Amino acid sequence: MRNFLLLTAPVLLLSVPQPQSPSAILTPATGQVVPLAAPGAVLTNAARQVLLARTNLGRLWQHQPQAGPEAVLNGCFGYDGRRLEFVFTTVRPDAKSPGRYLVAGKFRCYGDVTPFRGSIELQQVQRLPADVKVYDADDNPSSVPTYCATGGFALRATSSHGLGGEFSGRVALDFQLTPSKRAVLIETTANPTTRNGGLLFDGQWRNDAAAEAVPALWKQGIAVTRQVLTRFGMGDRSGNINRKYTRVGWDTFWKNDEWWFEKQLAQR
Repeated sequence: MRNFLLLTAPVLLLSVPQPQSPSAILTPATGQVVPLAAPGAVLTNAARQVLLARTNLGRLWQHQPQAGPEAVLNGCFGYDGRRLEFVFTTVRPDAKSPGRYLVAGKFRCYGDVTPFRGSIELQQVQRLPADVKVYDADDNPSSVPTYCATGGFALRATSSHGLGGEFSGRVALDFQLTPSKRAVLIETTANPTTRNGGLLFDGQWRNDAAAEAVPALWKQGIAVTRQVLTRFGMGDRSGNINRKYTRVGWDTFWKNDEWWFEKQLAQR
């Protein structure tokens, strides 16, 4: 178990970038999804900036109030699979830098809830190669053009309560575009960069006073258990959690506990 978080996700071999016209991204919707690049190609800087300026990819990791506990990002902290939970309550695009987002929220680990602020910057967008399988919400093969955006993140705790310090590393997400250019997260692919689809934060935590970094990783929903944790045990209708993970916080997936909300004190 000690090494599972230290495995680096393989990087896709990138073909020679194909010239892309930013105007193609601005073409009015015709009811069809027009590819922004050839399979395997990386969008040029100009095309990427136009896409990121028009399409708010940040909404794909921002927690929606109506989603509740099921939309919390689950992950692992340290070498024993300790449960780590993230909620991004605020995601604001940087108007001066397309693809950069100023974020805030809370994370929970060891039972402590800690607020944080930071930034996420998407630096590259690539269309997935044709040999990388993509599946829709019903687990059927999808032929819709699918893209992988990658970049970096730095999230600093704003309270001395809890872990403190900073999370930093790489972010990757697989998405498709609707005819109106709205981004949709694609949770199941064979893309090793996202560890088989969806949204991936893969990095480390470092305390200001500590020299050694601690690995940390989190994904959407229960994806972290299917794609990162081993022998976790998942049923079709309910989660059957391996008992060995109970001691590190994996007693259940979802409780009716919106822990990221401020607790209001009763008024006398």
